[in-house]
Amino acid sequence: MVLKRIYFLLWIFNLVGKRLGVILFVLVSILFSQEDMPGNSLAVELGCGNCHSGVSSSETIKIYAPDLNYAGSKYNAAFLYDYILNPQKIRQHIGRSRMPDFGFSENESLALTLFLMSKSNLPLNHKVENRKIISGNNGFNLIHKEYQCTACHTLNDVGVNKSIDLNMSGLRLQEQWLYDVILQPSVYLHPGSPMPSFFEPDNSSSENIIGEMVRYLLDLSDTTFKVLDQKFEHVKRAYPNITKEMGRDIYASQNCSACHSMDGEERWFETHNAPNLTHQRMKTPSSWLVQFLKEPSPVRPNGFFPGTGSRMPNFNLTEAEVDILSDWLGGAISKTKLKPISAFQTKKVERLLADYLPCLGCHQLNGTGGKIGPDLSNVGNRLTDGFIKMAIQMPHLVMPESIMPKTILDSTLSPLVQSYFAQRESNQKSKYLNLVENRPYSIKNKYTANCAPCHGLKGDGTGFNAFYLPTKPGNFTDRSLMSLKADGSLFDTIHGGGRIMNKSHFMPAWGEKMSREEIVSYVRKIRDFCECDPPEWSND
Repeated sequence: MVLKRIYFLLWIFNLVGKRLGVILFVLVSILFSQEDMPGNSLAVELGCGNCHSGVSSSETIKIYAPDLNYAGSKYNAAFLYDYILNPQKIRQHIGRSRMPDFGFSENESLALTLFLMSKSNLPLNHKVENRKIISGNNGFNLIHKEYQCTACHTLNDVGVNKSIDLNMSGLRLQEQWLYDVILQPSVYLHPGSPMPSFFEPDNSSSENIIGEMVRYLLDLSDTTFKVLDQKFEHVKRAYPNITKEMGRDIYASQNCSACHSMDGEERWFETHNAPNLTHQRMKTPSSWLVQFLKEPSPVRPNGFFPGTGSRMPNFNLTEAEVDILSDWLGGAISKTKLKPISAFQTKKVERLLADYLPCLGCHQLNGTGGKIGPDLSNVGNRLTDGFIKMAIQMPHLVMPESIMPKTILDSTLSPLVQSYFAQRESNQKSKYLNLVENRPYSIKNKYTANCAPCHGLKGDGTGFNAFYLPTKPGNFTDRSLMSLKADGSLFDTIHGGGRIMNKSHFMPAWGEKMSREEIVSYVRKIRDFCECDPPEWSND
């Protein structure tokens, strides 16, 4: 609630000025009774609040999303791989809920498939028995006429599309699980499911009927299954080093357990792994928001919390759905307009960015720079002038979850830098970092959050962002080098940045973000990495 009021105060000040802003803020604050945004039925069905803060989480999506505890007993691996690579709506009875497209590559999809296929924990310690799948000529009539499954399902262009197209069942599902769900649907389906139980276990007549149904469904998709299976085998040969452990990291990084059931797996995010949606009303213009909802493009290349690899997936929203969500989120309208700068001033700022300021250590600009924060090439399209100004002047306040430290700028230079970024309106799109080549990780502590992107989880200078820097980040495990550095020098480098120590200016100054006690704790962390003491002379 406090955070929301701070944002609202800044927004009002930006619109009407400080004096009137204080009056309006006091009046409007009285009206705030909840921290989350007002409810929105589409957002609930899509599960927006299961990743984003500022909006209530959805229990609906948790009911609709399949239980993945037994994915390896249920799905055919070839189908699962293809589905992860190219999601499509399969179940028609879950309203507007759907599996979004995370833009996974072939090796990412393979890793996730291997992980999911390793899960076989059926409900209630249930076991799928090996049952006889028989051939026959009566499969279609049994499904369509005798048991009237087409009252809810489609099959061979007949039936009602209220649930799942049965033509895909043999492609999607393993034959023994398909048999078992027809025999005992109550074991797997939630209590509100209309799927009836027609059969009794250990009944030879029932077994023959189900066996013939299953064989018919398997034969329907046999040709398509063979194509997908060949594709899957080709991918496995192309990426022989992919493991299920890589897939486990990807599953956690995308916060899949926020929607799907999965027991015994670590949750990386306690509450959220995506931005606060209440901030859109002061942050992004309507035009950008609408386009982003239509076709989401990466804003943070390696996760909202850098290193976690979280992504904004594409829900393939309809025009009507885009209108609903954009109206609900609300695009920002700001009276702050930063003054345009001249070509000479533009060159001046670019020289500062290249040789003096730390911005490009974390951000890309025109294809150059780090991959920790958002690409700055199109920031003028994405953010309002008012937010750009505040983000540079007071990043800790307007972006409290960001690791971005405050950079002290000369009062004559700050307006130039703000205007420069407000004029960046490139249509160039960023790409997410590959989650196999850049293994995502959970944020365990402040070192992991702030330093590991460059210096690595083990302090060896091999963080995911190191590849994009012209100067290799410091290797804290180099005992011979680190034992020559006084603790005071390490403190000054963290506090004032690399430039003041004749190191890379892309190492930012953390003194405006961290307390002295925090910086001292980081110095101790460096000593833990190198397992060394400072030089004796520095102890005098």
